[in-house]
Amino acid sequence: MRKIKIILLVIITGLLSCNEKQNESTKTYSLLEISENNLTPTVDISKYSLVNDSQNNRSNDANEILKVKRKWSLAMQSLNPLEFDSILSKGFIFKSSNTFFNREDYITNRTTPDDWKITFVEYDNVTLQFFENTAVLSYKNHVRNENAVTREVEIEHISWVDIYIKENNKWMLGAAHSIDYRLEVAADTLRTR
Repeated sequence: MRKIKIILLVIITGLLSCNEKQNESTKTYSLLEISENNLTPTVDISKYSLVNDSQNNRSNDANEILKVKRKWSLAMQSLNPLEFDSILSKGFIFKSSNTFFNREDYITNRTTPDDWKITFVEYDNVTLQFFENTAVLSYKNHVRNENAVTREVEIEHISWVDIYIKENNKWMLGAAHSIDYRLEVAADTLRTR
């Protein structure tokens, strides 16, 4: 009789354990299309897609990350090191097609003035997904740069993946990696809103 109870206990424990694992693996995902109130005249993120799982509502976290995303573009326009300092994690890294920077080198590079100024950034195909206290943001942006001397206009078309992490209870940009890059030298080709 005692052996039967032990066997039943082992079977029940196993079934409960399998049920917990099954709940974790049967998590369902949905794609939410979220429209943004585009209140920043030089940074256009009109909408984004949030990969949402059935067990967590990450809308508030998504809003915070999109605020950081906007602040990053505005920091590049202002060249103010304090603005970069407020959004980049302590271990931030940046990788583009031909450059690799740690946090300090990136801030120095982005706050050293040259003849080119970012005047407008438009974002397309923005998708955000969370993994615990990490988030991945993928997108394509179109960056309008104007040369202060020649008035020449360049449009950079860049596909990116950004990693956001929680640091001191605040969402920070942990890494940015460019995936694809194309430069266009032409008159204004960005949509005007």
